[in-house]
Amino acid sequence: MTMIYCRFSMRSIHKSPLQIMALFFVFPIAFVLLLQRQPGVIVAASDAVWGVGFSVLLFLFSLRGRFSFTASMTHSAMLIIIYGVIRQFIFGSYLLLANEQAIVDLGKLFPQMLQTSQMQQSISLMRYMIPSSWMVPQLVALFLGLIVFLRMSGIGLAWKELSFPKYYNFLILATLPLYFFPPLRMVFINSLIALCVLPLIQGIGVILHQASRFSSNLFVMALIAVLITFNLILVALLGFADIWLDFRKLNTKGIYA
Repeated sequence: MTMIYCRFSMRSIHKSPLQIMALFFVFPIAFVLLLQRQPGVIVAASDAVWGVGFSVLLFLFSLRGRFSFTASMTHSAMLIIIYGVIRQFIFGSYLLLANEQAIVDLGKLFPQMLQTSQMQQSISLMRYMIPSSWMVPQLVALFLGLIVFLRMSGIGLAWKELSFPKYYNFLILATLPLYFFPPLRMVFINSLIALCVLPLIQGIGVILHQASRFSSNLFVMALIAVLITFNLILVALLGFADIWLDFRKLNTKGIYA
């Protein structure tokens, strides 16, 4: 929604990114000032400021700096992931408490369901994945915002030709050493999951590109979508490789504003 608002603002009059986004930051700040004693208000306001406000602001500044749309989205995604990690260190105790309260409420509704071993394993996994459970939806929302932003710009998204900057892979590789430090292993796993969202998107683009060369049948595309759903890790690895190897031979630097 913020991306849509920004595109409308850019249509009406030539404004700087700060002018476009200034009004957005008023609301989370007012939210904190008025409801600061309510639990979770600071977390929600911080998420709005960093996860939405500054990430979209960085997107707009990147466009103004003549970066492509995909590179601009990459910058915003990197900010979301960095904030998501810091968010866990700052608000971790509250987030865990909120997660436990949600489990208690679920137990009141479905008491027998929580007693199964599968559910207990799922609950343990949910606790471990709290950071990525916030980052991944934010990144997906950012990508959906990019799609709408491009459509409103009269460009449209050619998913088959979607390509993210090559330097993004270095950020993924930079997280790998964290695995060898047990206290930071949770940071490593959650960061890696979030970082793999963009390669996953590009991997889907590679598959669609190859599939379109043989068939554009709706049933075939639906079958491909099902196969992608059950092979997310392989698709993400394909996207990671394509960022560097360019299997589609696009030879482009992306779409520019």
